[in-house]
Amino acid sequence: MRREGYSYSEISKIIGISRKHAWRIAKDIKFSKEGKGRYHREVKGIPARIKPQKKGLTSPKIRVIGHLLFDGSVWRNPKDYNSTIMYVNGSDELVKQFIDDVDEAYGLKPAFIEENVGYKRVIFRSKLMLEDLMNYFESYSTSNQNITVPTIIMNGKSKIKIEFLKAFFEDEGSISKEWRIMGDSKSKKIIYQVGTLLNEFGFKFRICKYREYTGHMYKLYLHKNKENLILFKKLGLFEKAYVTHGKNKGRKKLDVLKEAIKNHNK
Repeated sequence: MRREGYSYSEISKIIGISRKHAWRIAKDIKFSKEGKGRYHREVKGIPARIKPQKKGLTSPKIRVIGHLLFDGSVWRNPKDYNSTIMYVNGSDELVKQFIDDVDEAYGLKPAFIEENVGYKRVIFRSKLMLEDLMNYFESYSTSNQNITVPTIIMNGKSKIKIEFLKAFFEDEGSISKEWRIMGDSKSKKIIYQVGTLLNEFGFKFRICKYREYTGHMYKLYLHKNKENLILFKKLGLFEKAYVTHGKNKGRKKLDVLKEAIKNHNK
């Protein structure tokens, strides 16, 4: 890791040892050419360049924004000012798509990818990417009840709205064994704006409030009818995500949706 440009502090945190121990075992290891670039870019705080940003939103960029809002995080460490952009998901396909989308939208590669049982975590470190992302949401935590989906998305082209809805349902959505499609959020404003977008495409739904140990949550249920299921598939709102709980755990949400359409009211 030292050869790849990681600081002693980063090595100590990732491996779970003291910084002093990390220094002892890595002090004589020299950076590779790529590692030296990473160290000066990420550790020493020299901002990595990003692609020039266009005025409008592209499909890759709206997917990045949506996934960070629903299953990611964006923050700057107040102590060392390091900028961190992180996405976590159990679908290898979604994580790969996110990495490709960041490359397409910003021209950046991951600082590192962490593989765990059942999920992957991918992290980018870029001050300039973070600053650009803050143009769309002041916070990427749906626990923040002040944030709203910006006008550029709510009034955007259909393809932009669909990509945003897809990010919501891929990350926060589920399909039950009774074939009911639903999605959850901590943010009342965000869930109702998702509902506004769904209404524009002709979906019928309801939203209810419930409580978890973490606080109030909001659940959006699509009405359980074949028309909703067919429209959902037509718009491609399930594509790469997998069911994580219940009878269909481990199956692609899209496969369960296709089964629901095929067997509805047989």
